[in-house]
Amino acid sequence: MTFIKPISEQVKGRNHHPGRKMTFLLLIGIFFLSLKLFGQTFEPGTDNIHKVYHQLLQTYVVGKSFDYETISKNQQDLDKLFRYVDKLESFDPKDWEQQKALAYWINLYNAATLELVLQHYPVESIKDIGGFLSSPWDKDVVKVAGQDLTLNEIEHDIIRGQFSDARIHFALNCASIGCPPLLNFTYTGKQLDEQLDYACRNALNDERWVKISDDEIQVTKIFDWYRGDFEKYSGSVREFISQYRSKDAEIIMDENRDLEYMDYNWDLNKVKKEI
Repeated sequence: MTFIKPISEQVKGRNHHPGRKMTFLLLIGIFFLSLKLFGQTFEPGTDNIHKVYHQLLQTYVVGKSFDYETISKNQQDLDKLFRYVDKLESFDPKDWEQQKALAYWINLYNAATLELVLQHYPVESIKDIGGFLSSPWDKDVVKVAGQDLTLNEIEHDIIRGQFSDARIHFALNCASIGCPPLLNFTYTGKQLDEQLDYACRNALNDERWVKISDDEIQVTKIFDWYRGDFEKYSGSVREFISQYRSKDAEIIMDENRDLEYMDYNWDLNKVKKEI
């Protein structure tokens, strides 16, 4: 956290003009008010390479979707994305602090997924990549510390296998409408807890992932596929959801309401263009 000296110390040693001081105080007030008005924001971190990727996400993440069409026509931005993945491949995070390492793997997974889709774009679904007998998640997409890795290996062997944090299921994006949305910021070690909590709240308060009706609660299929992760982390699927959707916690914890799993939509999470 940056330490800001008291106003009296900041103006000491300068020509003291009441008008300038009032202007300065007004600007400070506007700055802090803007933080309250515009809500949750996250910084990209100090590394310039993260700033480039952060800016790409700020530009091409539109609502819950990603604008593959527009970036596919911008070779400069495509090159920025591909260079970002190349840069991440040059690191070996095995000895990093845990939060920094987890942030690294989340960023790599999401960026490598974007790269994979854009290398084959246009496609209607990420599942169209890889052919009839192969899966896009089993293709070698990156090499880290001399080891070729697939998206499945990054997600299941490394992220789920080494970090045991169920919140990651709402940070990883598989380029599909049914997947929790790709968010418009990079993950960083210093902000990771707050960012993962935000990712969970963002999805679980949206009817596309949790929908409450009179007699049942429809939830994303992710809670069925990875039930064990959520039970290990929070005790149960219901407890995990209620933690991030506290306004409906009593309803969610009501065992008389059945949990039903939504069909998973594998269509590409692309921005729909008006015809």
